[in-house]
Amino acid sequence: MSAFDKTKAGALTFLLTLTFAPLLAAEPVRMLANDAVPPKAWREGTQTQGYVIEATREAFQRAGVAMTLEALPLKRAYVQAEAGEAWLTGIFKTPEREKLFLFSAPVGVDEVILVVLRGREFPFAKAEDLKGKRIGYQDAASYGAFFVEAQKYFQADADSNPRLRLQKLLAGRLDAAIINPGEAALVYHMKALGESLDKVTVLPKRIAVEANHIVVARSQEAVAAPILLKIDTALKAMTEDGSLEKIMASYRR
Repeated sequence: MSAFDKTKAGALTFLLTLTFAPLLAAEPVRMLANDAVPPKAWREGTQTQGYVIEATREAFQRAGVAMTLEALPLKRAYVQAEAGEAWLTGIFKTPEREKLFLFSAPVGVDEVILVVLRGREFPFAKAEDLKGKRIGYQDAASYGAFFVEAQKYFQADADSNPRLRLQKLLAGRLDAAIINPGEAALVYHMKALGESLDKVTVLPKRIAVEANHIVVARSQEAVAAPILLKIDTALKAMTEDGSLEKIMASYRR
């Protein structure tokens, strides 16, 4: 190739870059969410809804960043996010996850509760109190530092669906079920199962009171960091003007 041809090829490459770079930059963020934790996030038919879903959409809209959103079983969504194939919303921060992901500002706060059959309550004030107990919780979930410590003591019974978890509890196959996010989720699931809330008790101590975050794999930092900065600005503004709390309150009714 002559020097002239090389110059032409270089100029053409430069022009193509100028032409298509804005299109590539404008490609929507692919966002994933858990499909089974109402009222935080869930899928109803083809609709994905919940307070974390609504808050995430609002933050991206304010930031001027295009986004698609899909709800999947948490384990599958987490694997895809870890591989850098998508972002993930509604995630708690843990030291292990901070090694893998970049975290947004908070996008809502959850209470994680421990539910038992009425009449089978037990003292629960520290992690050791769960020693030998069979505890149901969501596969791939992590509910903060206390939960990580408690895992050393209880017998794990992981599943992909809180209703299945509650059915196991009602059948006497679990000593307790971890339900997230809070009593609103318990009410929702018991109603869906056609079961009375009188059959269960929520123990006073919370497994966690944790902020939710939007995360993206650290392997995507070069592209994701500027976007995340815009999202953080939007989330902080939503906190300051009360719109984030307003969204959460609308799902507690």
